[in-house]
Formats: sequence, structure tokens, C-alpha cells
Amino acid sequence: MTSEPARRASTVDAFAAVRRLSSAMLNAGDHGTVYRELSNELFAVLGVEQVHIARLSQDYVIGRGNCYRPGPDGVPEIGPEYQQQLSETSAVRNVAQTGEPVNEPDVPNSPVLDQKLAERFGAASALFVPLGLDQQVRAVIGCISETPRDFADTEVELACTLANQAAAAIGVLDIRARMGARAEHQTALARAARSLNARLDLQAVLETLCREAHLALGAELAGVYLGDSEHGGLAVAAHGLPKDSDWFGYVIKPGQGVGGQVLVSGKPVVSNSYRSDVQVPRLAALEDIETAVAVPVRWDGELKGALSVAFRAMRRVTDEDIASLQALADLAGVACTNAQAFEHAQTAARTDSLTGLLNHGAVHGHVREEIARARRSGEPLCCLLADLDNFKPINDQHGHLAGDRILREVAAQLDEEFRAYDGIGRFGGDEFVVVLPGLTEEEADLAGQRFQAAVAAALPMAGSGAPLTASVGIARWHEPLTAPELIDRADRALLVAKRSGKDRAVLSSNDTEDELARLESSTEAPTRVLAELWDMISQCDRPTEVLLRLPDFIRDALGLTDAVLVGAEEYPLSHELCRRLDGAAIARPNLLALRKALGAWDLPVDGSEGSWAAVPLARDEHVHGVLVLQSPTRTFPLPTLRLAELLAGQAVTALVGQMGGASRSAVGALAAAIDARDNYTHSHSEEVVELAEAVAISLDLDPGEVGRVRDGAMLHDVGKVAIPNEILFKAEPLDPEEWAIMREHPLIGERILRRTPELAPIAPMVRHEHERWDGGGYPDGLAGDEIPIGSRIIFACDAYNAMITERPYREPMSSEEAIAELEHNAGTQFDPDVVEALVVLLADRLPAARSA
Repeated sequence: MTSEPARRASTVDAFAAVRRLSSAMLNAGDHGTVYRELSNELFAVLGVEQVHIARLSQDYVIGRGNCYRPGPDGVPEIGPEYQQQLSETSAVRNVAQTGEPVNEPDVPNSPVLDQKLAERFGAASALFVPLGLDQQVRAVIGCISETPRDFADTEVELACTLANQAAAAIGVLDIRARMGARAEHQTALARAARSLNARLDLQAVLETLCREAHLALGAELAGVYLGDSEHGGLAVAAHGLPKDSDWFGYVIKPGQGVGGQVLVSGKPVVSNSYRSDVQVPRLAALEDIETAVAVPVRWDGELKGALSVAFRAMRRVTDEDIASLQALADLAGVACTNAQAFEHAQTAARTDSLTGLLNHGAVHGHVREEIARARRSGEPLCCLLADLDNFKPINDQHGHLAGDRILREVAAQLDEEFRAYDGIGRFGGDEFVVVLPGLTEEEADLAGQRFQAAVAAALPMAGSGAPLTASVGIARWHEPLTAPELIDRADRALLVAKRSGKDRAVLSSNDTEDELARLESSTEAPTRVLAELWDMISQCDRPTEVLLRLPDFIRDALGLTDAVLVGAEEYPLSHELCRRLDGAAIARPNLLALRKALGAWDLPVDGSEGSWAAVPLARDEHVHGVLVLQSPTRTFPLPTLRLAELLAGQAVTALVGQMGGASRSAVGALAAAIDARDNYTHSHSEEVVELAEAVAISLDLDPGEVGRVRDGAMLHDVGKVAIPNEILFKAEPLDPEEWAIMREHPLIGERILRRTPELAPIAPMVRHEHERWDGGGYPDGLAGDEIPIGSRIIFACDAYNAMITERPYREPMSSEEAIAELEHNAGTQFDPDVVEALVVLLADRLPAARSA
């Protein structure tokens, strides 16, 4: 029976051993130090001659052990590594599977111990305890006595306690390693993304993948097999092997090695006992591999191969290691897709199969290249975008084969007409692009005429009898336009050419943008948003208030994150910004890119998320500032940008009407804005203009006067800019006070036009367009020939169009009823000669109405 002093001494020794090991573990820098210090304490407290530490593979297939013996100066002697198969009966296997200690006092007669190892190490008695971490047995500690003995329960408990302390130290080391590995993996992925994306050759991509995988996991070698589950894989790329290695060109069979297993399963495979638990390829390069991991490589939605990484020592492969390796393989898959398709893409991306010209994608690339060249050289650059007029009827009448022949002939004519280095492309359908480096706007205009001549030269090939012409839009590049923005400006000029009669060549400019704004406001503008804008404008007491309220209005109406007015007074560079924008908006994916594009690093706005745009607020050299918009989307939506431009343009147009100093185009924009604002008379002005011009011609007015009548008809309602919405849109007849306000609009219109020298001659015509023949009109009560002839014509034409137009407070008249009303009031309300000419004109256009 053990005495009390002996038990106390034993307890003191145990506590001392735990303290010593705990202190040693704090300074342990690697697993080897942990195992040595653990062995020393087990020697001290258990008095054993040997300590065996068997490190287990992740799959518990194999154990790799070393024998530690007491050495001089407290440094254990470590014997050579030996291997133990865990599929065989052994104490190590029992501890690994159960996590419980095995105490065997009689080793030679034990049925659970590996007798070969017992004989090899002269074991008489043994105690095996687990070294566990994360609910897994990572190693088994064997305490070997060369003389028979029975380990007491307290000794078993002490050995387990010391093993647990060692496990905690290993856990700390593993955490540090994982944290470092995580940072290394992230760095490796970032580096790999750059390297892989820079490769457009399949072999280069695969070699880069091997190098990055080798670096990311700190492996001895890495390689890629290309193949499948049926045919196996071909070794095509590697890192860590000499170029003359027998590995290159080797074909692994399905299921052979970890790479072959991946080709069969399509899933990651890990082996810590590479030479024993997989069918290893018979290659010198793989003879000393202990740990290997492989992941699938996919592209185009298919398994294409396997990426294998190998180590010459047993290494625990973590989930993070596998995830990083798979991420590298996935990045490479994307790069392989690009590389494999590169040769085909080089041709397909640049050639239109029908015409042999550049196709849509190649045009964008070519424009980008030319912009970069123009930026370096300072040479001018223009882009021409053209559309074949009347092509659809030809296609419909004679079929697509005939249409295709025309397109091919046009392409051939263009190829002969333009320079070899001009980028000529088919932009889509019957649209063509010509990129014109070195040409000024004037020279590009002449090039547009040459384009139209080339199209005309293709007409004999059409064989259709239909006129084949071309509408052309031309844009000049300047900073900070991108390729899409340059093409878009040419496209907007083309739109003006198409909508204003076709067979025209139009240069993109501020005036073009104004004209397009008029066209869009009268035909395409969202009525509700436009009406809300004018409602906001009508509530402003001063012109400047329109600008102050505009940002919040546009932000809310278009669902933007923010809208900021960078006013000209607060930001003097607004004039330079508007000059750079040249009348049209630009958008960029972030604020930094927008500031760079504008050359305005101190732009007084702030924010980080979403995309950004700049919209100029300028008209005829008068700059009101720049509207900076922020969208929550990654790319600023083009329809939103176009609508923002329209709304901003309408707001500036209102200022023009209220402040004066505008050009003819600006006042025209104001007239179109008023017509669009009065949405129930959507095309009212255009119809009045057409009738008034025809009546003026029939009355034998000279051409100059006919032109002035046409302009007066277009601008006759321009003064309505100052009429409040509640009066302009009232659903019932106006009361006397409201009529008094409404009758001010001819005077306002006159004032607006007199401020513009070019339009001043038609100002009296607009002032008097509501005077009656009998003198009962307004504002001056003129009668008979005192009223300008243009005013009399516009008055009658306007009245006829108003009578046949539906109003909120009445149904429209029929044409017959309106004509009868004109005839009834001839000589009192209307000039009889004007009514006679108008009725004759309408009789020709409406024979059914007159015959009735």
C-alpha cells in the first residue's frame, strides 16, 4: 500500500510536470518541439524507456511514428520514422477509433497490439493515450516500458493530461498557421487572378495555374492533367519538376492517383498516404510523395481535367486549402475558356459574316484603339454612323436574299471609297460605321457625302426600283468621351437625320442635341414625368429657383441615389466642364472615374457606391452649371441618363423663356417644350405650322414671308411658359381672371422673341395672333389689315386645329363642323381671304368633308 508521503510526492511530481510542460508549450514554435517536450515529461513522471508518437493520416489509413528515447542534456533522441497500417489490429488503431487510452501490462501476449512492432522495440508493457484536437485524434502517444509493469490509473490520467496540454499547443500552432495560410491564400488568389487573366494561350494558362497552386499551398510540385473519366488524363503542365521529367506526357488511367480519382468522381481528393492508398503512376517524379490533393478543373460547363498538388511529407490538408485550390482551378477555368476560344474569337469578333466588314463588337474595339491613338497623337478623330433609308420595304418586297445582296454591294462600295486604315464596319442590320482617324468635322462631313454616294452607287445592284439613300450621323471625339459615348453621339446625330427627312448628314453638336430634345419631347417623352416637371417649374417664383429645385426633382422622379447641382457661380470650372461635355451627358462606373473624365478632381460632390453621370446645364454659351447624378446601379442606365438630359434640357429651356438671350434653336426648343407640356395637343404646333405654311403659299406671299409665317406658327404658343399649370391644364372653361392671365401669353411670347435678333422680325406676328378681323381681339384690338398677315393666317389655322382637337372640357368637332365654323366667322373673327384659302386647302385634303 502506497504511503501518504509517497502519494503526496507523486502528486507534487505530477503538478511539476504539468507546469513544466505548460511553460514549454508557450514557447513551442513547431510540432516537433511539442512532441520532444511531451516525451521528456513522460520520461520524467512515468519512468518509461521509450515514447512513441504516431501521427495519423486524415483518413485514418496510416500512422507515421517515431520513437523517442531519453538523451543527454534533456534532449530526446529521435529514431527513424516507421509506418503502421491502421487497417491492421493495433493499439494505435484502437485509440484512433475510440479516443480512449489502452493500458497493456503484458504486451507479448496482447491480442490488440502489433506484435511485430512490439518485438522490434522490445516492449514489455505499454500505455497508449490519444492526442486529440477538434474532436479528432491527431496522434497516438505510446509510453513503452521495457520491463513488465502495470500503469496505475493516476499515471494513465497524468499521461492523458500531458497529451491534452500538447494538443492545446498544437491547436494554437494550427490556428496561427491557418491565419497565415488564409492571408497567403487570399494573396495567391489575387495574384492568380491577375496572372491568369493576362494569358490567352491555353498552355500558358495551365502553367500559370500550376505555379500559383504551388505557391499558394507551399507544395513541392503541382501539375495538371487534361482528360475525362473514360480516357484518363494527359500530364500537360507542371511546376516544381524539371522540363525533361518523365511526368510530362504521361497518361494516367481513370482512378489512378488522386488526379485520376478526380477525373472519375469530379470531386476533390486528398491522400496522406499517397503511395499506399492510391494507385500511384510509376514515375520517378512521384516516388517520394507522401501527401497529395487534387481538385477538378472545369470550363464550358464540363470537367476538363484535374489539378494535383503534392508534398514529400505527410501534411494535413485543411478545408481552406481545398477551397483555395478549387478557387484557383475555377479562375483558370475561366481563363481556359478565353484562351481556347481566343483564336476563333479573334476572327469572329472582328468580321461580319455577311459583308466581311468589322462587326459590332470589333467596331467598339477599333474605336477604343483609335481614341487611344488620338489621345497620344493629338490628331482629330471622327466617327460616322449611317443607316440605309427605305431598306425595310426593299427587304419586305424582294426578300432577305435581295437585301443581303444590297448590303454586300454597299460594303464593297465602302471598301473602295474609304482608306485602308479607316475602320469600316456593319453595326447591325442596315447600319454601317466608318471610323475616320485624322479627319476634322468638316472633312468627316465630306466623308458622309462620300458614304451617301457609295450607297447610291449600289442602287443598280438592288434591282428594286426603290430609292436607296442613306442618313448619316457624324460625331467628333474629344476628351473625355469613351468609345460607347462617341458612337452614341453619332447615333443621336443619325436619329436627327432620320427624323428630319432622311437622306441627310448631320454633325453632332449642341444644336443637334437641342433639335433631338425637341423631337424627343414631342414624340417620346414620358408624359407624366414631363408634366410633373412643368408643374414644378410653374410653382417657382424666380428663374433661379428652377435650378435649385431641379436636382431633387430629377433624383426622385428617376429613382436616383443623389443629384447635385454644381452651379457656375459656386464652381467656376463649370464652364470648362460644359465645354468638355459639348452639350451631352457622360456616365462612369464610379465617382473617381467621373472626376478623372471631367478633369475635375475637386468636384464638390461626395459618395462611393453606384455609378455617376454629369449632365451639362448650358445653352448658347450661357452656363448654369453641371448636374451630377448618382445611380444605385453598377452601370448608369442609358435610358435614365437620356431622360435626365431631357428633363434638364426642359428646365434650361424654361430659363431661356424667362431670362432671354437665347438663339433660334433655344427658342425652338422652348416652343417644343410648351407643346409637349400641353400634352393633350401633342402634335398641335406641327399641324398649325403645316397649315399656315400652305395657306401663306396659296396667298402668293413671297418666300421670305412664307418662312416667317412658318416660324411664327411654330413659336406662336411660346409665351405659355409663364402660364401656371392650373390654368393651362384646367378641365373646364376659364373664369375671367384666368382668361386675363391666359391672354398675357402673346405678349410674353413677343418679349422672348425680341431678345433674339434672328427671331425679332416674327415677334409682332406672335403678339397679334389672337387679334380679330372686327377689332374685338387682344392684346391691342387691331382690326382688318392692321393685323399682320402672318398673325391672321396663324389665328385661323390655330382655331381650326383647336376645334378638331379634344379638350378636357369638350368633345372635338368634326372637320365639317370646324370648316363651317370658319366660314360662319369669316369677316368678323377671321380674315375672309385667309378663311377662303384655308377652306380650299382643307377641301383638297378632305374632299369627303366638303362634298357632305
